[in-house]
Amino acid sequence: MHFFYFRELWLDEKLILENLTNLNYQQIFGPLKNCQAFPRIYLIAIKFLSSEFNFNLLSLRFIPLVCMLLSLLIWVKVYKDRFSLSWNFFLVLFSFISSYRLIYYSAELKQYSMDVLVIAIFCFYLSYQQKLEYQKPSINFVILTMLLPFLIFLSHTVIFVLWIPIYNFLFIIRKNKDILSLFIIYTVLSLAFFGFLYLFDLRFSLANKCLFQYWNDYFLCIDSPYCFLNSFGEGLRRIVVWFFGDTAFFMKAGSLFIPFFVFALFESIVNFFKEVKLKINSIDSLGLIIFLELLIFGIAKKYPFTGERITLFFAPMVFAMIVKGIGLLNKYKPIYIF
Repeated sequence: MHFFYFRELWLDEKLILENLTNLNYQQIFGPLKNCQAFPRIYLIAIKFLSSEFNFNLLSLRFIPLVCMLLSLLIWVKVYKDRFSLSWNFFLVLFSFISSYRLIYYSAELKQYSMDVLVIAIFCFYLSYQQKLEYQKPSINFVILTMLLPFLIFLSHTVIFVLWIPIYNFLFIIRKNKDILSLFIIYTVLSLAFFGFLYLFDLRFSLANKCLFQYWNDYFLCIDSPYCFLNSFGEGLRRIVVWFFGDTAFFMKAGSLFIPFFVFALFESIVNFFKEVKLKINSIDSLGLIIFLELLIFGIAKKYPFTGERITLFFAPMVFAMIVKGIGLLNKYKPIYIF
């Protein structure tokens, strides 16, 4: 319904459209106009499709819609593996499909739905990667492993997770030497593709002063302990509640979920050291690592910690952590039932 509403392009979408119409395919691999940042291959795919339809609204937003629908299918699988077919599974699934922000950005000429998709693919991949300790990789797994680094050209958020399969391979190699060649191939492709990304994309985005000025208030303040705690608290609030709705009511009502998110976050830290033995192989450990990365990048002023839509890819993990936090209270029946 949202996709077929034919909502007019808003400011950022209009600026992206100007890049699509005014830049040829070769120029897209240079600096974008109007202070925009957009993965270049993804932008070219949108240009290739929409130009065939004279940049019609639906053609401009079609690929983002497909990305969000595909991501939902993958997240359903991830949620099912994590929660089984329990009420927890349905609660986290309904949180996803009723999220105002996920619905809204599934029909917008921006990269955010693609961000949700690529993180879903990595999360799905990591859950199966751990099985290589005791078995040879299948042909499908080998193909997926070699294609995974290519996703960095479709979404900048891949930078958060591209290194994680390499990290896990180091654990697996000690028990299964057969995956050594696969480890080398993935590592080489990742480094090579990251080099290309920097050459044709990141070096222009990182030098985009007006873009960083816009996000300046969304980084973490380190001028003083009070300033840090204040910006961290606001960032944490937005990370947990921003995805539910777009009004003050939703922001206030969603604040009730912050303790559950924090509770699950601390439990994930304990499990990371005690149960999974430093491996990143589930939505729990991946959510913890990405949260810490957002914290580090936010302090370094390289990626907004309180980024709202630019952290949309984290929403599916936020929902899982909230439901996990509620489930951890099962031994306190009155609170749990409430």
